[in-house]
Amino acid sequence: MSDSKYSVLFMRDDRDVTRYRLSPFWLKMFVFSQVFLLLCAAGGIYMGVRGFRINAALQSEKKGLEQRLVDAEVRLERLGNMEKILESYDPAELQSLLSAATTEAEQPPEPREEINLNKIFTRTDTRQVGVENMQAKLTGRKLTVSFELNNLQAAKSMAGQADFIYLTKDGQAEETETNKDDLSFQIQRFKRIRTTFLLPEGMERKDLFGLRLEIKGKDGDVIFAETYPFYHILAS
Repeated sequence: MSDSKYSVLFMRDDRDVTRYRLSPFWLKMFVFSQVFLLLCAAGGIYMGVRGFRINAALQSEKKGLEQRLVDAEVRLERLGNMEKILESYDPAELQSLLSAATTEAEQPPEPREEINLNKIFTRTDTRQVGVENMQAKLTGRKLTVSFELNNLQAAKSMAGQADFIYLTKDGQAEETETNKDDLSFQIQRFKRIRTTFLLPEGMERKDLFGLRLEIKGKDGDVIFAETYPFYHILAS
């Protein structure tokens, strides 16, 4: 019985019958090898699925960390810009700006809104557009302002509207009557913007502290805002 073998016959219509003799040992090895390969395949599928899930979790965690890093960089940049602006102030103008609320408290006949430094100086930057080379020239009551507007979204064009607000030395914000056509834009890379508008009635050069630029996207949300003191941008 120990020498018994199995006969395997292969029959085809166009050929003679082929016969092979196979020992039980090799038949068992064949079965075991198939089972082993099946187990390896199952193990490979399991490890692949497990690796995919781990990789997806790591990718999600990476995106979360990247977003937190971007938010931290934006907050740090805003704090840095605020510090630079405050450090660059003319001491007399800064004292005049900060003492305006006290002056109003000492003269209460017409109470005015308190100065909100956050509203005046907080920088908004969604990293969609960039502003460079802000320049202004005052001739009489006519103010000419120019700046370069850059599209930071290389994959698509940007469209929107820019506007200016006067800031006086007593901390008040005054609307400007600008030409909306001059300040509207649709850019692929960059655009040089130039516009001219008048000072409000009763306002003189000595009353001015700076200009605040606000840029809105096509959906109306502010995507960039920054305050520019006149002694930084105004040509002599």
